[in-house]
Amino acid sequence: MASQQLPPPPPPLKKKSPPAAPTTISDLGDDLLREVFLHLPSLPSLVRAALACPAFLRAVRSSPAFRRRFRELHPPPLLGVFLDIHDPSSIPVFVPTRRHSDRDHVAAIRGADVFFTLLPEDDNDVDPQWSMEYLSNRAAAAYRRAR
Repeated sequence: MASQQLPPPPPPLKKKSPPAAPTTISDLGDDLLREVFLHLPSLPSLVRAALACPAFLRAVRSSPAFRRRFRELHPPPLLGVFLDIHDPSSIPVFVPTRRHSDRDHVAAIRGADVFFTLLPEDDNDVDPQWSMEYLSNRAAAAYRRAR
């Protein structure tokens, strides 16, 4: 029975490759991070996201083109309007736009000094750092002077 052949040996077992390392958020490239950041709803949310970790801050800081694109896609929101429909001779009323779902919008309205109550009232008490400029008979601009 020498003519009987033995079955061929089984093929060697393949070594299992080590499991792939999990991908973390820090493994993403700056371009992909910036693409994700473009979908954030507002500038304050971008600032919060960028300050979450150094890699995110680097991604936002390193690209002026990204910041320009973000500003184009996210124009500043209208906080409210002044109405003087009841009596044109009285002080107009500031009516905020109703966006209670956006906490950044609500915070901006809560902290706004729309009637410039913090500015000096007369010329004798003028703060040298502030300047008032009257743009028309109903509009004025206040800005800080450069030092």
